[in-house]
Amino acid sequence: MVTKNPQRLAEVGPIDPRTGFPLWYEDATGTRLDLAWQRDDPNTPVIAGLDESGTLRGIADFPGESFYMTAEAELPLGGGGQDGEVRVILALEATFATEGVADGQQIVFGRIRFRVRDGRPETTYTLTHPYGTVQATTDDRGRVTATEDVGLTPLEFTGALGGHIAPFLRWPPDPALPEGYIGDGTTEHTITGSPFNTNFALVDGPGAGTAGGNSDPNDPGNPDKVYTDQFVLQGRSATIHGVEITRAIYRRAASGTVTVEVFARSVPGQQLGASLDGGPQTPLQGGNTPNYLSRMPADNTVPTQVTLTNQTDPIALPVTARVTDAVEIIQADYDSTNQTLTVSATSSDQSGAPALTVTGRGGLSGPVGAFALDAPPATVTVVSAAGGTSTANVRVVA
Repeated sequence: MVTKNPQRLAEVGPIDPRTGFPLWYEDATGTRLDLAWQRDDPNTPVIAGLDESGTLRGIADFPGESFYMTAEAELPLGGGGQDGEVRVILALEATFATEGVADGQQIVFGRIRFRVRDGRPETTYTLTHPYGTVQATTDDRGRVTATEDVGLTPLEFTGALGGHIAPFLRWPPDPALPEGYIGDGTTEHTITGSPFNTNFALVDGPGAGTAGGNSDPNDPGNPDKVYTDQFVLQGRSATIHGVEITRAIYRRAASGTVTVEVFARSVPGQQLGASLDGGPQTPLQGGNTPNYLSRMPADNTVPTQVTLTNQTDPIALPVTARVTDAVEIIQADYDSTNQTLTVSATSSDQSGAPALTVTGRGGLSGPVGAFALDAPPATVTVVSAAGGTSTANVRVVA
């Protein structure tokens, strides 16, 4: 029987401009872990070696693999012609979709791996672990590696939220636990946090427990079971929370007056500042939720870009976005009798009146465009010469 964990991670953090990876992931308990890619932290030693590393955004020797959390356990395995072993890996991993370190190919995925070596040939083993159960059948050499990876699309970091690594594991209270960590990355230790209260690894298979491992505490002496509650656990609490610009638009009135609206996301309780084209910083309002807003006058000049900084962070990591107009689609109607698609849209720039174009169809004449089509697309996208864009569903009116 296979059991899947129904729990999921809750949030993914803003992108770290240094690495292109999210600054943190958060579980439903509020535990927020950052990516441990620096080589000088003795409590987060589990990263790829230099032979698998490369330069990323000016960072030399960036690891080809690094982790937000990893928990590993090993068990001796009997029942085969020789003593074997089982390795269990539970991880939220950062790596690259292509071989080697390559900007633009960043991926983060949740991994559950069950590896058997030198077990009985063509035999099914069942693993119970903190996030559920999994079964795997060995080949004719008594080997199998069963791996589940969730979140393998480059730059789509929300994909890892659909994996089964949730909530994050941690050591039970222990004075030896370094402050700010869930484990020390080196010591075998008990853990807590399993949604099933299965804070262990248990392998069930013919003769599995005959190689000297620990018996199942709930079934002592059973030769077909081997058990451990000892994991090497790595993870570090996030201290840099960053900021993400979710929207940056300008509105220009017919008189020429310009106002810029900046929408941002971070964790609650942060002090965020916005700067237009390198000018003075303006604080953003918000803080009770992850959402923040700034509405800034810009006289009669449309700024090129906005820069946001989380002033609460111990290390400032400014992020920048282009300022565009806002496009609103007023009408996207298809008349099936006349076989005509009518699209109407406006720009937030009432003075400059930038040209508006329906993607794949053509420009609007003023705010309206009519296009002869024997059948319409499901949606239309209108793009402004000032950078704004908007997509709407097509409505069939006749």
